[in-house]
Amino acid sequence: MKDNKEFINGIYEKYDEYQKQKQLKRTQKLKYIPIATFASIIIVSVLTTAIYQKNKINQPKINSEQIVQTSLAKVENFQNFYNLLKNQSDEIAEQSKYTNTLESEANSTIQDVSIAQEEYSQTNTQTEGVDEADIIKTDGKYIYYIVNQKVVIIDIQNSSNSKKISEIPFETKDTSLRELYLNEDKLVVIASQNELKTETRSIYETTDVAYVDGIKIKTVAIIYNIQNREKPEEERRIEIEGNYISSRMIDDKLYFATTKYISQAINMVKKYQIEDLNEDDYKPTYVDTAISEEARYIPFNKIQYFDEAEISNYLIIAGVNINTQKETNIQTFLGAGDTIYSSTKNMYIAKTITTYDINTYTLLGYKTKIIKFKLQDGDIIYKKDTTIDGKILNQFSMDEDVNENFRIATTQEIQRNITNSLYVLNSELEETGKVLDLANDERIKSVRYIGNKGYIVTFKDVDPLFVIDLSDPANPQKLGELKIPGYSTYLHPYDETHIIGLGYDTKTNGNNVQNSGLKLSMFDVSDINNPKELFTQKIGNAYTNSEAIYNHKVILYLKQKNIIAFPIQNYQYNENSTNALIYKIDINQGFILQKQYTQDITKDYQKRFERIIFANGIYYLASQKGIIAINENTWQEVEKIEI
Repeated sequence: MKDNKEFINGIYEKYDEYQKQKQLKRTQKLKYIPIATFASIIIVSVLTTAIYQKNKINQPKINSEQIVQTSLAKVENFQNFYNLLKNQSDEIAEQSKYTNTLESEANSTIQDVSIAQEEYSQTNTQTEGVDEADIIKTDGKYIYYIVNQKVVIIDIQNSSNSKKISEIPFETKDTSLRELYLNEDKLVVIASQNELKTETRSIYETTDVAYVDGIKIKTVAIIYNIQNREKPEEERRIEIEGNYISSRMIDDKLYFATTKYISQAINMVKKYQIEDLNEDDYKPTYVDTAISEEARYIPFNKIQYFDEAEISNYLIIAGVNINTQKETNIQTFLGAGDTIYSSTKNMYIAKTITTYDINTYTLLGYKTKIIKFKLQDGDIIYKKDTTIDGKILNQFSMDEDVNENFRIATTQEIQRNITNSLYVLNSELEETGKVLDLANDERIKSVRYIGNKGYIVTFKDVDPLFVIDLSDPANPQKLGELKIPGYSTYLHPYDETHIIGLGYDTKTNGNNVQNSGLKLSMFDVSDINNPKELFTQKIGNAYTNSEAIYNHKVILYLKQKNIIAFPIQNYQYNENSTNALIYKIDINQGFILQKQYTQDITKDYQKRFERIIFANGIYYLASQKGIIAINENTWQEVEKIEI
């Protein structure tokens, strides 16, 4: 039986031979790509884990060498697009002998979102200076809220006589409102639209739907002028083909990303010759009404691509200044992405790649591809991309410090062996340091970066909170560790030495660990080598849940008032209720419940509280059926606002 070294060397020898044969085939098949363009391609495949072998007791772990790609090739024309897809299709069977890659469909580190003089609340965001879209916004005078396929604008200047003054309807069945932004006298609504394609073509006496999967999915950003709140006026509309991933707004610049799947295009390329296909069917489209009302195709000479394993969809990123008529900057890639992190300078898009043995379906591990873009006055500029070991949890797994060092926490799983790591990459996405083997056999549940410290919560039976010193990017160090029951799915800074955690309380039932309700925690990290749970507040029971557990934008945090608030739901014995909870934070006394407002939702789920916002001394509890106003001094109901 071969030892580990011989086994690994054998793997690399076979893989090198495979890569040589693949490169030869690709050179022959992509003869239409211009030499200058082809020369600019840097495609490096990395074998991150050993192939599963029967009777192999201790599977060796192969750490991948980090590869940074600094320039991208362009598709240029339909012939090259066809060849890329054709080449990929022909190689699928051969690649399956080694590994197969599947895109993981994903779906926090939050700055202190304290508000100017506490006049009104803002959306709880990850990075200071980078706004995130939500279903509700306020400017202290009006509330803007997505309700039942329309945006309603509510005048709250008179707290005892608030009223709806206008609405923007979206009554078509193919439109789904997602989120909105508020920027002074501009309102941006982001929606998804589905367009069923009925056009068919006869090819070789068969009928095939010309468009990918027969449905055209678009992400639409609509900019409204709301100087007159009673009569919002549409100023501009940007439609980008593809499913909505996420968006950010920095000052008056909006950036959003979509993904358009081309699986059917790959099937068409496998079945037909290029002369039988219409190349326009495979180009993504966009509309920018500042330029034209008509849909335009994104030409192949404007489409870039990564390595072959990425060719399963288009990644399309749009940047626009909402206060000018400058044409939208659109960048298109044959590639993928599912999670976004953005600083004020750069946007990072991550994609999880799953590798497994195609014959035994044994999991071989995860990789995360990271693509870095520079954001500049609405323009999006590709900078670098790289791949690291492991998969991320969510956007809060990623962060950028003031020197553009990029920090990312990942979980790796190889044949049921689970490890967690934190990597530090420099501005060129080159690895400078890392911390490995954090809480083996547990998974990351939350991550938070505060200055030069990183905080990671993992969970299996108990909740370890790790403190990571990131002051030296070349030598990050694990400092302290705290183990307590339950786990936090969200971490929020309270001050320089305290962190709030929101998550689940747990109990042990035999060999099983079960959720027994929600838990609000205050962690004391003044001694970074010895973090402590200062106090906790248990909420509800096993039938209690909250969107705030997985969506940070649900949480209202008013720093100067020491207030944290969020809605919860209780489901038990056909008696379902929604509760708005408002807590005052006292570092000596704990979380003090100021108000709990309860509504029965057993027969009407639309009465469920979705958000709690604050403006001018009033807390507004928002549901699809209406908004309830609570006075912060008396904690009494002031009014109900019908929608």
